[in-house]
Formats: sequence, C-alpha cells, structure tokens
Amino acid sequence: MDRFMKRTQVYLLIGMLMPTWLTAAPTFNPLFGDGAVLQRNHPLPVWGQAKPSETITVSLGNDSVEATADETGTWRVEFPARDAGGPYNLVAKSATGTAQSQDVMIGDVWLCTGQSNMYWPMSKSLDAEASLQKVKNDKLRLFTVSRAASKKPLDKVSGSWMPANPRTARNFSAVGYYFGERVQQETGLPIGLIQSSVGGTLASNWTSEAILRENPDSVSHFERFAKESKTYPERLAAYQEELKTNPKAEKPKKPERRQPAGYYNAMIHPLHGFPIAGIIWYQGESDSWRHRHYDRFLRDLITDWRSRWQQPELPFLIVQLAGFNGKKGVNENYPPLREIQRKIASEPHNGLAVAIDVGEEGDIHPLNKKPVGERLAATALAQVYGQDIPYHGPKLVEAERQEKGITLTFESGSGALVDRDGGGLTGFEVAGTDGAFKPVSATIQGEQVLLQTPNPTNVSQIRYAWEGFPVCEFYPEADLPASPFLHQISN
Repeated sequence: MDRFMKRTQVYLLIGMLMPTWLTAAPTFNPLFGDGAVLQRNHPLPVWGQAKPSETITVSLGNDSVEATADETGTWRVEFPARDAGGPYNLVAKSATGTAQSQDVMIGDVWLCTGQSNMYWPMSKSLDAEASLQKVKNDKLRLFTVSRAASKKPLDKVSGSWMPANPRTARNFSAVGYYFGERVQQETGLPIGLIQSSVGGTLASNWTSEAILRENPDSVSHFERFAKESKTYPERLAAYQEELKTNPKAEKPKKPERRQPAGYYNAMIHPLHGFPIAGIIWYQGESDSWRHRHYDRFLRDLITDWRSRWQQPELPFLIVQLAGFNGKKGVNENYPPLREIQRKIASEPHNGLAVAIDVGEEGDIHPLNKKPVGERLAATALAQVYGQDIPYHGPKLVEAERQEKGITLTFESGSGALVDRDGGGLTGFEVAGTDGAFKPVSATIQGEQVLLQTPNPTNVSQIRYAWEGFPVCEFYPEADLPASPFLHQISN
C-alpha cells in the first residue's frame, strides 16, 4: 500500500511538471477571446497554442482553415478579409480538444496608447458617475492590456474583451472611451478599443530597441536605465529600512518606467500581428523636458509601428498637449513640443486633436476628457471615414506683410472665425531678426487676422498661444480651438 501511494505521488508529480500542451486542448491568444472585435476588410490572422505538431482546424462562422502547430506549440491561420458583421463563433479543434470564443464581431479596432492622460480612467474624469450611467453599447468592445515591461519582445499580452457598460468602462481610458463611443455611433460599425498605456512614460519606452539603437539621442536613455537598475536594490532596501520609523517614506519607482523599449516589448510587440484600423496617441508630457529630441523619437515610433504592423498608411492621431502651468519650465518646454506634434500631425495619414483649451493650469491631468476623445473621433471620422464634418480649428495658410501690419489667412475648419471673448485676439506675438517676441494686437477680418505691428518688414516669426497655459479665444463657429503654432514669414 505504501509503495502504491508513493508511486501515485510520483505520477502526480510528473503530471504536474509536464508541459500543459502535452494534454491540453488548443487555446486562442487572448486577443481572440469571447467578445473580440477583428479588423474588417483585412486578412484575418488567428493564432494560439496547442500540442506541438498537432493539426488544428479553426472555424470562423462557416469558414474553416487547417494549421499544424510548430515545435513550440504555436499555430496560426488566416481567413480572407471580411466586411463588418457578426456575431460569429470562433472554434479551434484538435485531437486533444476544442476551444471556442463566442460573440466575435468584425469591425474596426483602434489602439489607444500613450502615458497617463490616455491611461486616465472614466471613474476619475469629469462627471464620472453621471457619465458612466449612460455607458451601454454592445457594439463597443474594450480590451485593456495589463501593464508589463520586458527586456525582450513578448508574443502575448494579458487581457480580455468586454462590452462597454458602467462596470467595464469604469477603469478604461476616458479619452479612449469617448473616442470609440462617437466613432461607433456615427459609423454604426462594431468598434474594438485596445488600451495599452502607462503613466509617466517616454516615447522611447514604446519604440523597439532596434530602432532606438539607430538614434544617438537614445544613448542617455539606455545609460539612465542601466544606472537605475543597478541602484534599485539599494534604494529599495533603504526605503524598507526607513519605513520602520517613517510610515510616509517614499517608495522608489521601479526602473521599468525608464526602460527603453520595455513597454514596447511587452505591450505593443504582441499586438503587431493583429490588424487594426488606427492609433490614437496621447503622450509627450514626460518628453517635454528634452523636447529638442522629440521630433525624431515620435517620427521613429510612428514609422516603426507602421512597418511592424505592415500597414504603411495606418492612421496615427495625436493629442496635442493640453494647457498646463503647474511645474517650473512648462512655459519653455510645452510650446515647442506642441509645435512638433502639430507638424508631425499635418503629414499624410496623421491627424491632430487640439486640447489646449481643456487643460487645468495647476493639474497635468485635466479631468475634462470628453472633448479630447470627441475631437479625436471627429478627426478620424473626417480623415479616415471620409465624413464631411468639422474636425479642426483655424489653420494658418499664408502670412503676408501689408502696409498696416501682417495679414494671416486661415482655413477656418467650419464657419466664420470667432473672437470668443471679443475686443481683439490675444496670444499673437511677432519677432524680428533678434528673435525677441513681443505681443501684438490682432483683429479678425473675415477669413483673415490682421496683426497690427508698426514695422512689418522687420518681422521674421509669428507665433500664437506660445505658453504652457495660454488664453484661448480664437475659434471657428464649430467651436474647435486654433492650435498653437510658430510660423517663419518669408522675405
């Protein structure tokens, strides 16, 4: 009897140590779970795990495709592109069992990514409880990627799909939700939102290491991470010791927050095989202190992601930083970073949502997220879905020197130009060859703004709303603010 018990225990131990794929049924990658939204009008890859070398039959609705798992147990199939529709059952069968995902829709999938203002949840936003009670949309599906960082690219994220309701939306990105809700309502399509964001992050956290290594400005990022990683155990031990006598001791932050490519490896790379309709991006606060380098970092990220998704025209919509003046240096750092965002957003397949007027002077996390999400949605509806709707404020087209000053011609966006407070526009400045900017009086004249400067021939630069937290008065009738800008006037 004792011998039998010992043998049974050995068998049980062996069973526990055996790889799960030797006995388990096939599984889907979490991106293909219940309630998933798959990208319409694009070949549909589906993948998961099974026993190595096992044959798997995968069905999506009435279509079936076979695959053979490789030596690691990974299998992958691809269905032909489909138009929007559903719900479908997604089934994977093999000799060892069956996996099934129900209520799968075909529609548009948008990635919501960046730092804390994208991460900021509905529950902490303006009018949170009243807004959450209105959330009920089965055609809007939410997937939150669990926070993780890695030194090497990973193949899988953690998370699950949920229909939008007061419970599931509570901790989801407010900007993402308001974006997705408007796009879904306006298009009628099933919309899937994948939130992959972490507060306090740099663009370099979200870019592949291969691309970062080509950028000399990344060297200091790698050096800083190496230093913080080396000293973290010592700093953590000191904190734990201080905690014995000081309950308010400040815990050191984990080095992963400054790990180049760390969040890319764990939270973006695993998504690359999953086709998407576009990306909304709210980030830049952490990079503002080194804004001179941001142009290349953001361009490299966009190019890198489009290449790895194999979607060279993938829409990339940028939130321009909101008004803020709660830290020293913001007045010097935020305006040039906003200008970089504006210029990049003006290029093909990119877009901009201006948030300058919904910021809070003393809080880097403004609570009014609804206008930001809805402005992103308007940009997507106009630029991606082809709807004829207002989606931007006044855009400078031309600057001309006149006898009485400088005339700025604008594309209004929609309707007449408006001085919201009346009495003349504020926020316009001009500079001569010495580079010293001075405020000037500005008045709207139809589709133009006249800058009244005594010596227009000496003006070489014009800028608008060039502060951390500027006064915003310049709009079209569509109530979309003019973006801050810097313009070099031609001779």
